[in-house]
This record gives sequence, structure tokens and C-alpha cells, in this order.
Amino acid sequence: MRFSAFVDRKVNKARKELEVVRDVLAAGGVKVEDHLKDQDPYLFVPSTKQSLDFGGIRIYKIGSDVAYRLQNEEGTEPYGASYPMDIEGMFEDLISEMGEEKAAEEVKKAVVEEINGFFERSLGAQDELASSGFDPHSKIMVVPGKAGDLGNTM
Repeated sequence: MRFSAFVDRKVNKARKELEVVRDVLAAGGVKVEDHLKDQDPYLFVPSTKQSLDFGGIRIYKIGSDVAYRLQNEEGTEPYGASYPMDIEGMFEDLISEMGEEKAAEEVKKAVVEEINGFFERSLGAQDELASSGFDPHSKIMVVPGKAGDLGNTM
């Protein structure tokens, strides 16, 4: 087998898995932008919270896992940490307890909750940083005080 055929097969498998994730999120009321025809297929989920410092998340395949990362805008590259979602592992854990149909429904709910919860947690963390006096853009800690302008006292 040629290496390019191997890569093509991996990309096609990734597309099919991301199609399932897209359909699960859309059925759960999450807006999803489809970029599955790209060379590196991915989904873009716009932020549900307008005041976040990033525009949304990119969902993509990394190895055998589905993961997501922050992304400023739909057409830009993602940045920061990658957050894996072990969808297949969740399904396998639940199937023995509750059967295939019920396990599938639970996994669907868990995936939608993970994405919506991520935006909620991000907003909370961003608000906490803002109230602490840390400016993430300049990376400077602003500490309020009553000392006044120290430049005039020297």
C-alpha cells in the first residue's frame, strides 16, 4: 500500500467520525460550522458567550481521539491546550451497563454538555482573571492601592 493511500484512508475515517460529532452537536442545539472538506477536516463551534476573548473552538481528530482547542475566528488556526474527548471510551464504558441505544443517548448528552460547559467554565475563568487585576493581553497584574502617583513623591 502506498503511503498516500494510508493517509487518505485516515483522513476519510476522521471525516466520518467528525460528521457524527457534527450531527450530535447540531441535534443538541449547538451551532456547528462544517470544514470537513478541508485537507485537515475540522468543525468550528462559535462561542455561545459573546464576551469571551476567543471566537469559538475547533473540534478535530488527533491520533485516535477527538479533541478541541480555542480558535479566535472560524478561518484562523487554533491555539492553546488541546482538550481530548474520549467519545468511544465513554460509549464502551456505558454499553455494558445500559445497552447500546441508551448508552448512545447518554454519550450524545455528555458531548453537548462538555462543549456548552466549556464555554461556561471559560467565561467564569475569564471573569475571575479580570476581577483579580490581571490583564491577559499585556500580562501585567494591576494591583489597586492608595499610594497615589509614586513618581511625584520622589
